[in-house]
Amino acid sequence: MTIEDIMWKTTAAVWESDSLEQAARTLAKQGMAGAIACDSEGEMVGVVAAEDVLFGLVQGRKTVREVMRPPQPLPVHARLEEVAFGGSLLRAVVDESGRLAGLLTKEQYLAAQAKASRLRLKQLEAMFNAAHNGILSIDAKGRITSINPAAERMARTTKEEALGRLLTDVVVPSGLLEVVRTGKGHTEKYRVGKRVYITNRSPIIDEGKVVGAVGVFQDISEIEFISNELETVKRIVNELQTVMEASSDGIAIADRNGAITRQNQKWAALFPDAGQGRIPAPLDQVVRQALDRCQPCSMLHQGAETGNTLIVSAVPIIEEGGRGDRVVVYVKDMTEMEQLRAELEETKRLLHTLSRQEGADLIYRAPAMAHVIAIARQAAAVDVTVLLTGESGVGKEELANFIWKQSARSGRPFVKVNCGAIPETLMESELFGYEPGAFTGAAKKGKKGYFEQADGGTIFLDEISEIPLHLQVKLLRVLQSMEIMRLGAEAPKRIDVRVIAATNKPLEELVAAGRFRADLFYRLNVMPIAIPPLRDRKEDIPLLVDHYRKRFAEKYQKPLVFTDGALAAMMDYHWPGNVRELVNAIERMFVTSAAPVVDEDHVAKWLHLEPPTAADPVSVSEVVPLKQAVADVERQLIIKALHKAKTYRRAAKLLGVDASTLVRKAQKYGIQSWGGEEDGFHAASRD
Repeated sequence: MTIEDIMWKTTAAVWESDSLEQAARTLAKQGMAGAIACDSEGEMVGVVAAEDVLFGLVQGRKTVREVMRPPQPLPVHARLEEVAFGGSLLRAVVDESGRLAGLLTKEQYLAAQAKASRLRLKQLEAMFNAAHNGILSIDAKGRITSINPAAERMARTTKEEALGRLLTDVVVPSGLLEVVRTGKGHTEKYRVGKRVYITNRSPIIDEGKVVGAVGVFQDISEIEFISNELETVKRIVNELQTVMEASSDGIAIADRNGAITRQNQKWAALFPDAGQGRIPAPLDQVVRQALDRCQPCSMLHQGAETGNTLIVSAVPIIEEGGRGDRVVVYVKDMTEMEQLRAELEETKRLLHTLSRQEGADLIYRAPAMAHVIAIARQAAAVDVTVLLTGESGVGKEELANFIWKQSARSGRPFVKVNCGAIPETLMESELFGYEPGAFTGAAKKGKKGYFEQADGGTIFLDEISEIPLHLQVKLLRVLQSMEIMRLGAEAPKRIDVRVIAATNKPLEELVAAGRFRADLFYRLNVMPIAIPPLRDRKEDIPLLVDHYRKRFAEKYQKPLVFTDGALAAMMDYHWPGNVRELVNAIERMFVTSAAPVVDEDHVAKWLHLEPPTAADPVSVSEVVPLKQAVADVERQLIIKALHKAKTYRRAAKLLGVDASTLVRKAQKYGIQSWGGEEDGFHAASRD
């Protein structure tokens, strides 16, 4: 809106020498709120408003000259929002040549400003409601003052339900309250359930005081997914190009007309004189055949340039609908066959190794373990927090090492921390570091904590359940904001760390018992991976035995052979210590074995297994009190049942009693036990 749109388009004027009565009659006759005042030569010298004339008459003034004001002309095409009207009641409006174009009263100016403000308010409201991003504001007391439809959908509420309520009663997280408290805006990415959001929070300041805060947040779950997919596609394309360049064959991708869309350097070397960007004439026939038949075709070709015999294969790329418009052409130089045969043998060896351990020293065959490795590989592809669970000795540290090596951070630090091995009094300084002089005995230069040492890389927090409650809060802040606070420091420090945690204890039960913070558990449990115990993946035992047999044979210069019976005995064993116990048992066999062959008897001896015995009836050797005899038989039955079933629950089923009864009687007879599978107990006492 411009001045021209709201002004009075008039050139009416009065003379500066006119009397005020004459000027009043002129203004009344014209029906105007004011006029231009001119001098004797017709030049504009001021403006006079009707109010000025009336006040002049009341004060006893005589002429227009005594009450007129400076004209302060406004440009006719000036935009309303660019004009400051000032204290005058009337302003002249001039065109580009400086000629009078009209008059503008303050009343007109204020009315136009009010109209423009209402229009802008409606525009802002329309933008607010139409915005794809969620927008929400609160007042200084944390009550919601506005919420747009997008925010309503994300928060699963309505405007009527949300307005006037406390922020924490409607949405999570509550970062806007921190903005109100500190007066500082910030940007944060957070997760609610399976959805990922990014929010920008800013304070609302009036006259230097924080009166509220506004947050703009966006659901980026799909964007994150697409971004990850795009990175995966880029990586695949890069891998394919690398494969093409590394191949000893000439490879080209061409369309139906023979135009090459991609080729490797070997192809260019084989056909240096071919037409630019096209399949050479002798080879185009196999391309057409492959596309017409929609199946691979091959031919022999004698190279005119080198005289070498080439094997040419064309493989059509079948699109949806069964039609093929592109083809991959492979050209193999037979003179390189011996080299290729050697490379093939090497490739077979590598493939065999990869099929067993995927290049990360992981040995497995069991489907349960293959599933774990597949999940770990997916977790490694993104910067997500991983929680490894499983019994002691199952290989949590090895799997963490695998995830690090498979991730984009494989070239950066990998810091391993055993939380259970650090004294509680030193844990905070070890994890987060300290400033010089932070406490008595502190190093003069201060010290970096484990998180700072892992900056840019990965930190592995083993036995995470051992972190005391008062430090769990600080660890939670690190995971949420990627900021650490050294002991004695005045300001936090930003870090970039990928966290992998591990525990052999059920964190859910620790949370229920109040020994582990629920919010920290949920922050760690973004990508949980449960590693099965060795007894649930016994297919891996022969592979593990073979691997460590070779390792210890080289270490001790003492080859050992394990019979099928020995392997069968090891596969029948329960392995409460899992892989760690298996490795230790194999090494003990190498150290103590006097024979070159290990059979099932040796395994039974080293693993303290009881030899099978026939079921004998109860025998009585002497007369004892009946109550003592019953107790002796009961104790022996409990021990035998526990040895056979391995757990109290299964043993109770064998004996036909409740598990609680069996536990009580085992405690009565002093039968020792330790934590383990299912119901949490394994028999440890033997006759």
